[in-house]
Amino acid sequence: MKRFQFVILFFCLSAPLRVWAKTPPPATPMQPLTREAAVDFALAHNQAYRAAFEDVSASHEKVNQAIAGFLPKVDGSYNYTRWQDQPFVSIVGTSFQNIPFSVQNDNRWQVGLVQPLFTGFQLESNYKASKAGLQISKYNLHKACLDLTRDVKVAYLQTLLGEKLVQVARDNVASLEVQRKNAQANFDQGVAARNDVLKADVALAQAVQRERQTVKQLIILRSTLNQYLGINLEEKVALAGIEEKNCRLPHLDRLYEIARDKRPEYLSLKEAIKQAGYSRTAAEGDYYPHVSAFAQYYREGEDFSGANNPYTNSHNAAVGVSVNWNLFAGGRTRAAVLEWDYRLRGLQERRTDLLQKIDLQVKDALRQLQVAKANIATSKTALTQAEENERITSLQYKEQVAIFLDVLNSEVFLAQSRADFYQSVYGYEIAKAELERAIAAPLN
Repeated sequence: MKRFQFVILFFCLSAPLRVWAKTPPPATPMQPLTREAAVDFALAHNQAYRAAFEDVSASHEKVNQAIAGFLPKVDGSYNYTRWQDQPFVSIVGTSFQNIPFSVQNDNRWQVGLVQPLFTGFQLESNYKASKAGLQISKYNLHKACLDLTRDVKVAYLQTLLGEKLVQVARDNVASLEVQRKNAQANFDQGVAARNDVLKADVALAQAVQRERQTVKQLIILRSTLNQYLGINLEEKVALAGIEEKNCRLPHLDRLYEIARDKRPEYLSLKEAIKQAGYSRTAAEGDYYPHVSAFAQYYREGEDFSGANNPYTNSHNAAVGVSVNWNLFAGGRTRAAVLEWDYRLRGLQERRTDLLQKIDLQVKDALRQLQVAKANIATSKTALTQAEENERITSLQYKEQVAIFLDVLNSEVFLAQSRADFYQSVYGYEIAKAELERAIAAPLN
């Protein structure tokens, strides 16, 4: 089990490096399906988890965009211009009149290169912000992994519990059918009153209704599990069951520490605070001059290649440095910086609130697990007592010491005690899954 939990954790953290298969997933998993295999199958085929994976890929491309900002930009252009009249120039007071100075058909090719040298720390800050965004998307993917793992485990356990409750309900119906036949036989022999048969009919009708309700609930539980697995909702998957095992619980303070170290929601928020700081620095970049180096080459002439130009250079090249400094933008830069100041303070307040929520979730999940563990012993004792009560009551009724209503009540108590026992057993496993999600780590 420890090995499986480690594999799941590794899967969550390494998922951004995986490539989803292009082939259609199998229709159903291998059966009988274990709880661990169900989680593994869901992580490979659940559509919501696939969507979280795509978000990581999108964030990775955002980083690539930020990296591209450091690289030189190369632009090319071509322009063709035909003048109605050939451009000329005249010098007033001289004999230089109507002298052509440019071609009538102008073809211009141009290539330019710009290399940013200083952008007021904007490029570096945008790159760091995009890296933080990528890390946030990975934490969100980890959160989706933990949520799906918890949901599959709970759905798996609830489906198993539903199967047990259906069996209990059916056993109860079968027992009451026997009691109804016995009551009818005793009435026919004149050793029992008519109302015993009526009581048996009422009890049997109620048991049949409970059976129908549990069957309906089991159908919904199976469909819920199938939805998490990413398979047909109507598919009936055979489940292998679970191995009952108690876990060692660390002290509550230790669980708080684990949750704060592992919970992806908290780690994501911490990364979001870093990202907001980088974005604030990028916004301040407009206060500084932006410096860039450039290079340019052009060809211009009357033919398509631009090689023939009798009036000026048919080609030329230049290099230089450009400095741009925005001195006033109507307060836009200051407003942008203040916007990130407010966002930072808001994120810091959310971090404090999230810590309290995490602690509360951990505390509640631990208490639920402790209660579930205590309920197992209580319900097991109650089941033993209900079985003995049913046995004694049946004997007493045969000896005419107990009335028929006592027999029916003992059957109802036994069915309820069995249901309570199964609910406590699977409730413990469900509470364990909830606590593991609360601390984002497996329990030994």
